[in-house]
Amino acid sequence: MAGNKALQEKFTFATVIIGIAFLLIVFLVSALLFRNSDKAAENIVAVLGAVTGVLGTMIGYVAGQSGKEKAERRAAAAEQRLTAVAEKGDSNIIAEAKAEHPHLFKDW
Repeated sequence: MAGNKALQEKFTFATVIIGIAFLLIVFLVSALLFRNSDKAAENIVAVLGAVTGVLGTMIGYVAGQSGKEKAERRAAAAEQRLTAVAEKGDSNIIAEAKAEHPHLFKDW
């Protein structure tokens, strides 16, 4: 699992670096294409706006997937701890917890 996490972090970092490089390339190409235009700045900003919107979405998705996996691992670990406590504890521990905190047991 640790190797998977390291791979995910490397993939996320590489995605960000590639996105920044791509944005720089788009900026340079659009600056060259629109250098003689009457509204060069407006055209460059329009192109960069479209590209940054797409890149931001892609990078946000990649980073979000990493966060989702971490949250799922934490939830699974919490469930395993609850099961371990329930198995070792008093037989009424779950009933007492449900009575005291019913909002935590809505899905049970």
